[in-house]
Amino acid sequence: MKTMTYRGYTAEIIYSDEDECFVGHVINIGDDIVGFHGNTDEELRAAFEGVMDLHIKVKEQPENPPQKHFAWRLLSRLRQALHL
Repeated sequence: MKTMTYRGYTAEIIYSDEDECFVGHVINIGDDIVGFHGNTDEELRAAFEGVMDLHIKVKEQPENPPQKHFAWRLLSRLRQALHL
């Protein structure tokens, strides 16, 4: 498996027979999922750098705080007749 690094982030690269191109996934990004693809090393490098620049830019904006984990609760109101 091949890897790429950019601005402190590392991506693992594989060749996908199904997609007929190289596919990369960033591995040290926390809870986020970041992927990219390309047909050549140059396309792959450009896609990786572009997606990481965008990811970093979005994360730096105050209106995009890190997402909180889902609490797995469902709150519902019942009609008075259904209360025991």
